[in-house]
Amino acid sequence: MATPFIASDPAGYEIFMARWTERLAGPFLEFTGIGPGQRVLDVGCGTGVITAAADRGATTIGLDPSAPYLDFARRQRARHNASYELGDGNHIAHPDGAFDAAVSTLALDVIPDAAPVVTEMRRVTRPGGTVASAVHECRGALAPIFMFWDIASTLDRRAQDIRDGILSHPLVWPQGQTRMWHAVGLTQIVEVPLIVPFDYASFADYWSTFESGQGRVWAYLTSLEEPHRRELTHHVHAAYLGGMPDGPRSFSVIIRAVRGIVP
Repeated sequence: MATPFIASDPAGYEIFMARWTERLAGPFLEFTGIGPGQRVLDVGCGTGVITAAADRGATTIGLDPSAPYLDFARRQRARHNASYELGDGNHIAHPDGAFDAAVSTLALDVIPDAAPVVTEMRRVTRPGGTVASAVHECRGALAPIFMFWDIASTLDRRAQDIRDGILSHPLVWPQGQTRMWHAVGLTQIVEVPLIVPFDYASFADYWSTFESGQGRVWAYLTSLEEPHRRELTHHVHAAYLGGMPDGPRSFSVIIRAVRGIVP
């Protein structure tokens, strides 16, 4: 079941996912090997976390189709050597070999067909340059999100279809990105798991990520009638508590990163 990933409210996205992307940025950029003097394209940059974090002597361009996200990035994550462009990853408006590296984080897995985007990332990266991405390993390694979807799936067949659609995406499993990197002709491919803690102060903090107005969970929640929404909230609340008092919880989330070299 195709469910849109809503990307309209940057403040909501900061609550929903960007706070965790900030924890991912350092380990991911270390893995990519991006350094001073390089020219880097960040595809699906969202609110600019990775684009800004690459401010380690590199010149970065963040590309995204969401104008509100880019406006937020320009205000909140301005850097002297970073800029933001409105654009479509399927048709990147830069010439062949224009960048030393093209990267993407937590974006390719919400695209129905990521292959054309990865092909474009390879095209605009010079020979010897790096193409890298990172996506969630969903089954068994994205507990805070799939705790919601697994419970919702027992209550509503539509939620099961959405969950199964997410899980059937070829990139969200180990070696999924690696296979795509091979398919577009990249070499020296390495894929690793990066562990990022998702910490919540309380159930209210946890649930706020789903009421942020962003992502697929919000799109689903707004489709429910109020009694069904209350029932779902009740069950997810019980799962969050796990028989303990309300309070802080930490989930170790695996985000799989891959890099390859343009021959």
